[in-house]
This record gives sequence, structure tokens and C-alpha cells, in this order.
Amino acid sequence: PDTRPDPANWTIWPVIPTVSGTARDIYRRGQELGNNPHYFSVIGDCQSLPETFMGIYDDGGYFLGEQYAYLQDTIDYFAGSFDAPRLAAKDGMLPATALSPTWADSSVCQADETPVDCELRVNKPAFIFIALGTNWPAQTTTEKFEKYMRQVLDKVIAAGTLPILATKADDAEGGNTINMVVVKLAYEYDIPLMNFWQVAQLLPNGGLDKARENIYLTIEGWNLHSFTGLQTLDAVWKGVQGE
Repeated sequence: PDTRPDPANWTIWPVIPTVSGTARDIYRRGQELGNNPHYFSVIGDCQSLPETFMGIYDDGGYFLGEQYAYLQDTIDYFAGSFDAPRLAAKDGMLPATALSPTWADSSVCQADETPVDCELRVNKPAFIFIALGTNWPAQTTTEKFEKYMRQVLDKVIAAGTLPILATKADDAEGGNTINMVVVKLAYEYDIPLMNFWQVAQLLPNGGLDKARENIYLTIEGWNLHSFTGLQTLDAVWKGVQGE
């Protein structure tokens, strides 16, 4: 029986995902295609760049403590991924621009190659976080957001890379409609979801910087975002192996 929570109740979805049989199948197919099991990447905007999301775990400027010492294995296993250039993460990135060759790095990517295709070809990641939506224009329908997100997901899954979707802390569009779409897609595709929105509620103002229009994260928010990402990566990596 399907024991997954209802997407309509996305605010109470767990922060750290469990791994489904579908997700394991995607990962295993990717290994057959030659994807790098030690590499993860990110598709996102400026809050997904290494300096704001998990790059610290390659730089050594972190302290896990006894409670979270188990995460060191994950840091060691994915060493080099945390601070690596992200070819599909860029300031202002949207699902549509992630599919546009004009947004690709011409020094690395081939002609007419999209940022998503370029990332998948160059780095062949086993896992990829997808954190998009903060820059989505409020006047544009979420139907278009969903349309482009599906295209991104289809490309990633076809390459045998396991997508990890993520909710966002902000509600720039109003009504949290972007997060609702993201959770709906995670449910429909049966792939992992990092429900960052929920854990961000533990921080003052939901982890958002009031001085920056409640769109960008505070330093505390960035730190929590990175740590939640590490916990998620740990859970998904171990989950695809049946641990």
C-alpha cells in the first residue's frame, strides 16, 4: 500500500526523505550508464551556489559534534562535490533558464547545450538537488513553472541521475504555490524531497532576511540549509543502497 503522505499536507512532510523503490531504480540505472557514485550536484539559483549551500563541507570549516559524527562518512564519500563548480546553478536561475542554452557556461558547455544537459554530461552526478522557484515571477502562472520543472526532471531521470527536490523557505510568489508544485512532483515522480521549508520555520522569521524583502536566507538560514542538505544527501545515499 502507498504509505506516502498526501501532497496536500506538504507542510508536515518530513524534512529528511526516505528512499523509494523508484528512486533506487533510477540510481541503479545511472550506475549502469556510468554515473559517478561519489558525485552530487545542484540545479538552482544563487542560494544553491557552493558558497551558500554545502561548499563548507569541502573547505573543512565545519564542526559536526558527537551527535552528527556519522555524517563524516558522507562528507568523505562525496569529497570534491561540495565546492565544485555547478554548471546548472546561477544567480537568477529558473526552471526555464536551466533549459536555455543562453544560460550555459560557454567555456565548458557545448553549443546549444542547456545548463542541465551540460551538468549531466560533464560531471555525470549520481544525485542532483533541484532547488528552484525563489526567482519565479509572481505574475507568471505556476502551471508554467510545473511544465518546465517536468522537463528538467525528465532530463535528469533519463540520464540516470536521482533528483532530490527541495522546498524553499520564502513565499515570494504568495500562497506557497511553488512549494505545493514541488511536493506534488516529488509525489508523482516518487523521488526524494528535502522539505527545507518545514525546518526553516524553527528559525526567527522562518530563516529569511527581513532587510532583503524576506526572500533571501539569513546566515543562520544558509547554515541550516547546508546542514539539512548534508543530512538529506546522507539519507538518500544510504537509502539507495538499502541501508
